[in-house]
Amino acid sequence: MAQRSVVCIGVCLLMLGTIGCERRSSEIEYRGEKIKLTKVYADYAAYKNDPENIDPSETERVQRLVLGAPIATTFGSRLEASKAVGQIAFPGYGSGGFVEQSQADGSVLMGFSVEVPRASKERYFVFQGKDGVYTLVDDFVHPGSAGLLHSVIRRGNDLVFTSIDGKEALVRPYVAR
Repeated sequence: MAQRSVVCIGVCLLMLGTIGCERRSSEIEYRGEKIKLTKVYADYAAYKNDPENIDPSETERVQRLVLGAPIATTFGSRLEASKAVGQIAFPGYGSGGFVEQSQADGSVLMGFSVEVPRASKERYFVFQGKDGVYTLVDDFVHPGSAGLLHSVIRRGNDLVFTSIDGKEALVRPYVAR
């Protein structure tokens, strides 16, 4: 009986070891693609905190994937739009959202950004919400060196972005879709 317990414990430990090894990988999946990493990471935190985590041979491909990732133009809720942007963010890299701003026409504007790995750039998405439907009104890339954008309002035919200190940082044309 004791021998059987030892065997059962041994099998369980072996299975746990195998499962643990399967989780450890020198690759990460992003949008159905396998991306080579610089090494095997013990856990996600170690991967996320390593600025050299993506194999240099993969940098250009990862940037193309993030910059070219398609996104729908209409969503049934703010949460759906947020989740769609979350699917574009590369694992372990930055993403965030703007403060939602009410507009004179009764709609709201909200935005999100995702970091483009190793590019010193952010990809921004701006949605206009009205009657529970959120429509993509802008999708653009902005230099990270210019600072993160914090909020957006519509002023005439323009989208006006402010920085975290409240100063006007960028003006882009508003194109109704």
